[in-house]
Amino acid sequence: MKLNDLQKAKDKAHRDLQLAKAKAAELQRKAKTAKAIAEQARLNQKQARKAAKQAKHLALAAEEHARDQLRVWEKAQKHLDKVIKKAAKANACKAKRPAATAAAPTPTSPPS
Repeated sequence: MKLNDLQKAKDKAHRDLQLAKAKAAELQRKAKTAKAIAEQARLNQKQARKAAKQAKHLALAAEEHARDQLRVWEKAQKHLDKVIKKAAKANACKAKRPAATAAAPTPTSPPS
């Protein structure tokens, strides 16, 4: 009977060993999957940081461009104001001139 009990214990130990191996393999698969997920998350975070840095750079460049455009617009506006003021001054001077000088004909000599 002792031999029978030993045989049963051996069989049970063998089954337990197989079960432990299967559990170890399952845990290794889960660990490998978790590692791959962590690596993918790391790469996603790296890509997000890179995209954020690039967006910040583009935003700074856009702001600089907008400032330059504003300066150009202000300069053009100032120049336009000067031209309008000069034109208004010229028109005012023309209005003050007497109209008689334009209406009086200049004497010309008769053709010979």
